[in-house]
Amino acid sequence: MLKTSIAPDGKEYALPTAEENEKERLILKQITDQQRELGRKIVAVQGLGFVGCVMATVVADAEDENGKPIYYVHGHQRASSRSYWKVPTINQGIAPVSSSDKEVPEIFNRCVVEKKNFRATSEDYVYTLVDVVVVDIQLDATKPAFGEAEKGYCDISAFREGIRTLGRNIRPDCLVLVETTVPPGTCDQVVRPILEEEFVKRGINIEKNPPLVAHSYERVMPGAHYVASIRDFWRVFSGVNEKSIELCREFLTNVLNVKEYPLTQLDHTNASELSKVMENSYRATNIALTLEWAKFAEQIGVDIFKVRDAIRKRKGTHDNLLRPSLGVGGYCLTKDPVLANWSMGALFGLEGKLEMAIRSVNINDTMPLHTIELIKSVIPELRNLRISILGISYLEDLGDTRHSPYKTLVEFLRKDFALVRTHDPY
Repeated sequence: MLKTSIAPDGKEYALPTAEENEKERLILKQITDQQRELGRKIVAVQGLGFVGCVMATVVADAEDENGKPIYYVHGHQRASSRSYWKVPTINQGIAPVSSSDKEVPEIFNRCVVEKKNFRATSEDYVYTLVDVVVVDIQLDATKPAFGEAEKGYCDISAFREGIRTLGRNIRPDCLVLVETTVPPGTCDQVVRPILEEEFVKRGINIEKNPPLVAHSYERVMPGAHYVASIRDFWRVFSGVNEKSIELCREFLTNVLNVKEYPLTQLDHTNASELSKVMENSYRATNIALTLEWAKFAEQIGVDIFKVRDAIRKRKGTHDNLLRPSLGVGGYCLTKDPVLANWSMGALFGLEGKLEMAIRSVNINDTMPLHTIELIKSVIPELRNLRISILGISYLEDLGDTRHSPYKTLVEFLRKDFALVRTHDPY
């Protein structure tokens, strides 16, 4: 019986057989040769999730001064039952993500169907053919105990295996650009050593051909400005050596709107990686502060939203005070402080913790319980109480429920035997 991968719309796609993989390798080689004859460089995007799939279209959509595509893009997604469906879906010119951004379906159709310079595959052989690999492998933080983020850690085993796949296949002059949000130290202490190890196994002299590794983190906002948040937004980058930095700058300059949003180069990948997790830890802490004060304001009869509006009138210093809410969700603010905290000991052997950042995660994670307290202050007994939750994403107008605080809310309401139903148009 063939193994299948089921898309969100219910369509089933059979996982490729060995014979199909062999044919796919021939197709990849033929396409790549044709594209090189057109003078284009070849890019692979490793991982076609929320960031990778759209990043791949942005790269494919980049044009030179004559309106010709600069790159041909191979998108790579492993042939797993969970995610292989993305490959045939993309190859029909259909985005594998739902979005309120009208440019998402347009750019997929333009690059796959019209320009024909973006195609998805599940075959690892693709990495032998490319000049640049953009790494967008999902890397999450595990929080084993609710409300105790200090116990959190990062399982990088799948990420390491993905990098090892690159080391076994890429040419020594291929740039590996890590776009995934990673714990500080990952590029220098995880990615580079793995690539060096695999290069040595292949007989590559790493003194003459050291791995080319760079890091440039995305600031993706998968809402109404999904595509623009990748293409038309500021980027921070760095590399493990000067050649890596040079190649990364060239690539990002070709792909992104750097005229309006200039690049920021940092001294080392450690700095670039720390910049991303600190940036999101700052936002998480900002929100946690408002949540803490919101509870205080409630107890003394003060409208915290009016107070916030008053404070935000101080432009340039206080107008970025974020608003209190039911809680914090999404893929960044809930995990990035944990990644940074874990890396201190796991990658750098340092003692101590990022106490303020971790405390902020705990405040944000447990905030949905305060919503239940508010409900109980009016209706003490929740058993058989019918509750409708309108909107289950972590942000309005967004089809992304990853780490949504509403998941926590629903789970704890049901522990009190409430009858909960949820609705979200996205």
